[in-house]
Amino acid sequence: MRFLGSLYKEYRSAFRLFSGNARLFLLGSFLLGIGSNMLQLLLNLYLKSMGFGEADIGTVLAMRAFGSFAIALPASFIIARADSRYLLSSAAVLTAASYAGNALLSGFGPIAASVLLSGAFSSLYQVAAGPFFMKNSSPEERVHLFSLNGALGMGTGVIGSILGGSLKDLVFSISGDESYAYKSALLLGACFVAAAVAPFLSIKEQAMPGAKGGGPAASAKQALGRVNLKLYLKLLAPGFFVGMGAGLTIPYLNLYFKNEFALGDSLIGLIFALGQVGTFIGMAAGPGIATRMGKPRAIFLMQALSVPFILVLTFLRFLPLVTLAFVARQTLMNMSSPIADNFGLEQVPPSQQHLMNALKMLNWTGSWMVSARISGSLIAQRGFAPSFLLTAFLYALSSLLFWLFFLRPKAPGSAERLSDKNRREAREDRA
Repeated sequence: MRFLGSLYKEYRSAFRLFSGNARLFLLGSFLLGIGSNMLQLLLNLYLKSMGFGEADIGTVLAMRAFGSFAIALPASFIIARADSRYLLSSAAVLTAASYAGNALLSGFGPIAASVLLSGAFSSLYQVAAGPFFMKNSSPEERVHLFSLNGALGMGTGVIGSILGGSLKDLVFSISGDESYAYKSALLLGACFVAAAVAPFLSIKEQAMPGAKGGGPAASAKQALGRVNLKLYLKLLAPGFFVGMGAGLTIPYLNLYFKNEFALGDSLIGLIFALGQVGTFIGMAAGPGIATRMGKPRAIFLMQALSVPFILVLTFLRFLPLVTLAFVARQTLMNMSSPIADNFGLEQVPPSQQHLMNALKMLNWTGSWMVSARISGSLIAQRGFAPSFLLTAFLYALSSLLFWLFFLRPKAPGSAERLSDKNRREAREDRA
């Protein structure tokens, strides 16, 4: 309780520094997160109830990743020029419509198409988030803003997981029609996403005084002409292997609990909610940890510590211990995510932050798309163990690469040297 009280005071002080735009973005993120997490929990369970096999479900999930992959780079240049209000509100409306399509359409092709569109439209919001925070915050509260946005995503996961699983079971108990129950819950999720339009439209297009803004590049050619390819590869390579590992297992964790432990949807929703609670607390604590040990060390430690918990999921079938490992793994990996996002954007000049954010997303969704498709067939043929083992290996490889690139003593690309260099470039851009 003492820890939580200290955390509350820390964020209360930081929240007072948040700009009005940042607060409106967080409110929109809250509503969008509830709806998205309802869809995330229920979609592949809904597809399973319709008779889709694991391989087909893997293909559908890969389509969502492909939609994100295809739009990420063009989105970075759209976002650099568009009014945030209209861009974010349009993304919310289009995402909600595609989520509704997930529920209302029938047949593999139409559902896969709507899932692809949902991945593309939701990516506009995701690509915009990091540069928006850099533009609408000052260094004093920035890491708290990134972490609170990430923690909010986890907090909405608690609400979305419990609400989605409970509503589906409630409607099913009343109607006796499982397909209708799933569709009702999925449509409610789409309504939450649509509600995010209101706060997004209230955003004012302006940057805080002293914020690390900088104008975006006037064209793709201009931006790419200034890119430090070696630095970009170092920033992106560890995330590629994390994305590969995540795509092998994360989309199938609800099926893992259903198939391996024969759990109902409400209990699966409760386990996912526990994971979100742990992650919410972990993400909120992240800035304090990053301040004490530095962002690079915090990122490395959190990712490396998650590997043993993946092995617990692989080899044990004792539900209490598996649930604990599930919560711990999710907390550690997601705790590092907003810190890594902030760290990555700090390493590049302000004019390249939209590009960097888009490439990080392209990197993640591309690797996720490939591995999610492979894993669906692998799980159908050999069960969950091979996918979990590959995930543990890829997470360990990512941690090793991050250490070599940013923590190895006297490394030419050490984080401290890169940060100093880019702080100078940021001052030049503002001058």
